[in-house]
Amino acid sequence: MFELIKDINSYLSNPFLTRIPDQVERPFLLLFRLTLICVFASLTALMLLTLLIQYRLIPEPGPHAINRSNLSKPMFLFRAVLLAPLLEELIFRAQLRRFSGGIFFISFIIGAFLSLVFKTYWTFLVSPVIFILLFIIYRFTLASSITKKYQFWRGIFPWYFHVTALCFALIHLSNFEKGISLLPLGLLYTLPQLCTGLVLGYARMNYGLKYSIALHALFNLLPTLLLFTK
Repeated sequence: MFELIKDINSYLSNPFLTRIPDQVERPFLLLFRLTLICVFASLTALMLLTLLIQYRLIPEPGPHAINRSNLSKPMFLFRAVLLAPLLEELIFRAQLRRFSGGIFFISFIIGAFLSLVFKTYWTFLVSPVIFILLFIIYRFTLASSITKKYQFWRGIFPWYFHVTALCFALIHLSNFEKGISLLPLGLLYTLPQLCTGLVLGYARMNYGLKYSIALHALFNLLPTLLLFTK
């Protein structure tokens, strides 16, 4: 666990020194170790969250989506283990190595946040406008100079990396009945997702997107199987 934190800090100090290997040695062992780290970090965060609620330091978040789901077990398994990992990794992690992808991500997240606040998907129409404005700014400031682009990305990336994990966590407020109304304490309710998001980001940056997708699927598989045994 501490080695992982050290590796993440080392990577964030200079993300361009880390390259995705063409072939990873012992990929199944790697996924197993990363899954254990995700489980440990998530359970630790969940225990902290439970204590905060138990001692009434924060209010109850309300019913969880699992308790309100009317999906059949096969469909729930498909969404939790296949669909959600694929879509969430494409949105939150795929763009970490692409500057233009980061612009798209920021535009998308702003639209998603506004849709949660105003409870309408029409607010997503603002995302293309924001993307165009940010891309124009990028095109006429950084795109013309590789040096400027490198220096800017190197300086901002540690912040951006953590912001993507934070957004990944907060988007899971939709799992609760109260949803966005849990803010500004929302991050406390999604601490497990924040910890998992950091590890998934590390896997994507150091081993490739397919490893973060596989790790995400394995992590979701464990609680899903436990749910089915009830």
